[in-house]
Amino acid sequence: MNVVWFKRDLRIADHKPLADAALYGEVLPLYAAEPSIWSGEDYSARHFQFVRESLEELQGALEDRGGRLFTYMGEMEEALSALFKTYGPFTLYAHEEKAGKRVHDRNTRVREWMSDRGLRFLEYPINEKNSGRKLQERWNGFCRSEPLSRPERVEVPKTIPESFFIGAEKLKAFPVSGEPIRFGQQGGEQQALETLETFLEERFHLYEEHGSNLLQSTVSSSRLSPYLAWGNISFRTVVQKTSIKIENCDNLFLVKQLTSFQERLKERWKLMEQGDLFELQPFPDEKGAGDDLFLRWFEGKTGIPMIDASVICLHKTGWIPSKYRGMLASFAINTLSLNVKICSDGLASLFLDYEPIIHVHQIQKMPEKVLDPVKIGKKEDPDGVFIKRYLPSLSNVPAKHIQEPWHYPGFFRLDYQAPIVDIKKANQAARKTKSGISERPSKSSDHEQLKFDL
Repeated sequence: MNVVWFKRDLRIADHKPLADAALYGEVLPLYAAEPSIWSGEDYSARHFQFVRESLEELQGALEDRGGRLFTYMGEMEEALSALFKTYGPFTLYAHEEKAGKRVHDRNTRVREWMSDRGLRFLEYPINEKNSGRKLQERWNGFCRSEPLSRPERVEVPKTIPESFFIGAEKLKAFPVSGEPIRFGQQGGEQQALETLETFLEERFHLYEEHGSNLLQSTVSSSRLSPYLAWGNISFRTVVQKTSIKIENCDNLFLVKQLTSFQERLKERWKLMEQGDLFELQPFPDEKGAGDDLFLRWFEGKTGIPMIDASVICLHKTGWIPSKYRGMLASFAINTLSLNVKICSDGLASLFLDYEPIIHVHQIQKMPEKVLDPVKIGKKEDPDGVFIKRYLPSLSNVPAKHIQEPWHYPGFFRLDYQAPIVDIKKANQAARKTKSGISERPSKSSDHEQLKFDL
């Protein structure tokens, strides 16, 4: 018996564990909704909604090949025990997963459970870090490697454990904190492929030029990050289709746009070579996160329009360009001196494309750049178009005052709060406090991009 464990790889295309398992008899494709993972503060209902949508499509793709998707609500070790009781010895296939302590501990328990019973657990690495080759050689080899074909047939066992469900319908009852979103991207392999197709057909034309534009970037960015984070599309597929597009493009301006995108893909690939990440280290003088400051930041009630509009946009859509992710993190961690772990989890719970190992890596670099959201707003949203979309109480404030409405003569008639902090004074204090944290400055790409939103 072969069991394919779907973790953050919710697709069938270019899926080596599934392709290999399908060669050797019956396959039981399994997704386990584990309370120990989903109870974390960094995960929320919007993530689980995306996963459930992805599983519903995965179920259809498997059924087209004669298979079925099985789901289980409980810890993975419990699911393994049910499998062992029903079938006896089996082989477990899964992709390697890079994440934080909860996932690391779960993976360790699963390996030990399988090993204690003399069962095989084939865990496929994300890339070939330990191949002995230099990074550029590994990257070139990855770009040239052939994607795997989808299995033509998936044979499933006739009996399943009583505690397992067919499909993802029962997962609607699985409790996850937070609220699902109405305006975010929908999960699924087909959605991922269509997003890649529309990007490479025309949306990439102003990829660099609109990268920091709060509204236009929603179209010109690839918007592939949630599909990569949750495994709806093969990273290799994205890289290779982009390479083909570059090779067949004779417009130098357009080649520049695609090359910039390809470089971001490569940076993402490099970051995914890291090992598991654990707890974030606190920064000096950070305040507790259970107070009013954190709640006002997280709910978009700071009185700083660029901060509030960006947070509300995240609550509604789950996405915002990377520059403003860094702005939100810097404001919370540096300007407000809030607890870094709580702020990291708060942002993670809002990012639909939350990729733990990349997210934490970028959060750790926040002390290296203290940002001024008012200055950013004056440069990137001078007329307040973005602000007025998400803060209708400021819709009648003239552009001259939209970034600093407290200077507007009619401010006290507005339904908008006063700023919770003097940004200039707080940032001066932050720079003085944090100046000795980093011995060397990082490259701009390290601290400007909190998450590879692509």
